Amino acid sequence: MRIAISGASGFIGSYLVRYFTSEGHWIVPLGRDFFADGPDAGETLGRRAALLRGCDAVINLAGAPINHRWTKAYKRELWESRIGTTHRLVEAINALERKPSVFISTSAVGYYDPAFCRNEFDGNRGEGFLADLCVGWEREARRVSGDVRLSIVRLGIVLDQRGGAFPRMAKPFRMGIATRIGSGHQAFAWIALQDMARVVEFIMTHEALFGVINLVAPQRTTNAGLTDALARYYGDRWRVSIPLWVFRLWYGEAAELFASGPCVIPRKLLGNGFEFRCPTLSAFLGGGEA
Repeated sequence: MRIAISGASGFIGSYLVRYFTSEGHWIVPLGRDFFADGPDAGETLGRRAALLRGCDAVINLAGAPINHRWTKAYKRELWESRIGTTHRLVEAINALERKPSVFISTSAVGYYDPAFCRNEFDGNRGEGFLADLCVGWEREARRVSGDVRLSIVRLGIVLDQRGGAFPRMAKPFRMGIATRIGSGHQAFAWIALQDMARVVEFIMTHEALFGVINLVAPQRTTNAGLTDALARYYGDRWRVSIPLWVFRLWYGEAAELFASGPCVIPRKLLGNGFEFRCPTLSAFLGGGEA
């Protein structure tokens, strides 16, 4: 397959490039040049469409890092890097005579109300900037032509022992200090990076998978559950609870990322027979089932 990927140089995107290349697929990376506006709108649209010509699938991963202090300027960057890029990408897809068979566009579990445990069929949206961002992001993806199968994947926190957020999360545990955030009761929705790539491939080859799909492991856990799993794996000498006010002082409004989290169920993946290699944190820390 010929697969176009926006955000191909990022943590998740670079892994997908390696994964799909090893599977024999041809990758078309869509970088900053693809999304840059030119003086002539028609010419710019034609250039973008030309880069997508012949692609069987388009994967949309573009977006500035969310775990950053949300100043007014950075909120605009978060919005433009998701909603703006998705708008341009969908425009280019719609301009093609022969369109890709599937468009996989990322969103986040931040869409959901953290007060409840939700699957794809009963998920009420939450409140606040993060939920608004996800709603706007998904709205742009839904503008894609009806000729294209659309899958909006709501990602949990993507974990990999060699990169991304996990090495920073695990650092105090490696030093024997088990850290918990606040009460630890907030849900922790996550997925292993290797499973995330396998899910994307699964979606591409299963036509029954369309609409919203939750990309999270089936294990329901909390921040305290994460703390316990890491403490068992690395061994702990001290246990420390970090008050939420520390995160609010450092991250401001973005502290909601740490203060609360939705409980999310991957009902569509389980119902369609997807088998997770890392269904639990213990399996992830042990390298997975396979």
